[in-house]
Amino acid sequence: MDPKDNQQKEDEKENEKKKIALLKKGNELFAQRSYKAALLYFDDALVLDQDNAKIWDIRGVALSRIGLLDEAQESFEVALDLEPDNAQAWSNLGVLYASRARFDEAINSFDHSLELEKDNDGTWNNRGSALFGLKKYKEALESFTKATELNPDNAQAWAGKGSAHNFLDEYPEAIESLERFIQLASSTFSPQVEEAWALIFELKMKVAENRSTE
Repeated sequence: MDPKDNQQKEDEKENEKKKIALLKKGNELFAQRSYKAALLYFDDALVLDQDNAKIWDIRGVALSRIGLLDEAQESFEVALDLEPDNAQAWSNLGVLYASRARFDEAINSFDHSLELEKDNDGTWNNRGSALFGLKKYKEALESFTKATELNPDNAQAWAGKGSAHNFLDEYPEAIESLERFIQLASSTFSPQVEEAWALIFELKMKVAENRSTE
């Protein structure tokens, strides 16, 4: 074998090891919410493997977490150019569009993602939130319900169901969904839990009033 070929293979192996190490550190920092620091590692990994859609995708999420939304969108779009069937990148792009109140584009992205990964409860929940943003409460409820069917422990989807039922004047169902949200919610959702308790109180008053007028 040509010595040059041997050297090329050794270089490729070394680069792969470096890339894996960079991604490991970047993912650790990402998990610690040190997004700016994580980006340095993701960018270094891309120098070694610029056609890796998954790195472009996680890079986009990190950028969005620090508010660099234009740059994040570009990163997601590169990921999807490289790998059009990347369901996660489509979903992440949808989340970004929703954060900018571009709900139609968000729903389109979520639909692309669900065509590829139809049983992702998180994507169904996010789709419901985008529809809610468009005041399409019945359609939003359908998406939230699908999310809870796929994952009965999805707290955010139960909260979404409760809100959608409320706007559809389906108060008993709203109360039931919000109570389920409270049961599942962790300390992460404590402000939402307080809001849910307040809304449940209001809804129970409405239910009582409706019964008294029957």
